[in-house]
Amino acid sequence: MGTIEAMSSDPYALGSLTVGGPAGDTRRYYGIAGLTLQVESDRPFADTTFSPKFAHFLVDGPGDDTVVVHHHFGLPRIDAAKLGPCVHGGPPWDIHEAPWGWAYVGIAPGHDAVVDRLAVFNEGHTAGRFYNGPDQQAMFERGKLASVTLMPTDQVLLARVLADREGCFLHSCGIVLDGHGVLFVGESGAGKSTAMNLFAGVSELLCDDRNIVRRWPGGVRVHGTWSHGSVPIVSAGSAPLRAIFFLRKADENTVSPVSDATVAVRGLVPRLIRPLATRDWWGKTLDLVETIVREVPCYELGFDLSGRIVPEVRELLRAGAGQAAEPGPPTAVES
Repeated sequence: MGTIEAMSSDPYALGSLTVGGPAGDTRRYYGIAGLTLQVESDRPFADTTFSPKFAHFLVDGPGDDTVVVHHHFGLPRIDAAKLGPCVHGGPPWDIHEAPWGWAYVGIAPGHDAVVDRLAVFNEGHTAGRFYNGPDQQAMFERGKLASVTLMPTDQVLLARVLADREGCFLHSCGIVLDGHGVLFVGESGAGKSTAMNLFAGVSELLCDDRNIVRRWPGGVRVHGTWSHGSVPIVSAGSAPLRAIFFLRKADENTVSPVSDATVAVRGLVPRLIRPLATRDWWGKTLDLVETIVREVPCYELGFDLSGRIVPEVRELLRAGAGQAAEPGPPTAVES
């Protein structure tokens, strides 16, 4: 494995972060959606450092596309003038576009002038160093961390990286049903967790709250993540994405194709998980959403709690939901 290419000015030695090396007390590897996160630390990891959910994503070593992050404990001296212009201000981060990449200056909750952490990344967010303050150090020692970056969520990093790889996070419930990837999307309270429970006995559950969609040479796929909601079931599994269902609770079970691509795009955009949303991030991500809608059939799904919608969805997939959905009236499911 090689050293990540250094930038012309590299005050935090990001270019010296090296892909590879044996997994052990200070280095672990996690695979997610075709990426490998190589997580290193100045302090040794314990078996209880990270939440048990990460065991589903643990891999033996680096992959073809590896992101390297290194945890340090203690804050360096920060000269804001050398970090470049601030492109996002206010808790929890002041984010600077630096000459060598990006700097995320963490603001302590309730103390706008107190810096409690610093994260620095190269331009592509594929190499990063985390300088953790006292609060993060205490979190590390307590263990059962919900993120490998010690950020509030790893989506802050991953959503940036994915945009360069035709990928995005969607606020959604994801399952694999008879080998077909399925996403249920909707506002909070629309029934994503309820739908997941209805399909639990006949499908592989990927994640009830955040899933990754990536376009690969062979088509669009859905990938499970560790960013679960109220249902603590996660999977590193993946499958071709064959259908997206926009949810609404109803008195009867109905499936209606969304024939207008603009309507489908407008339904998905609010479900995007947004990191530092720069102009280039938006451009790449909106192009991806349009591709997803073009290649994956979308439906409006009304359902009650009887569970009778499950065979209807299975039959829809078996009948060839991988092909573009033809316009048509809603189909009522016998109840």
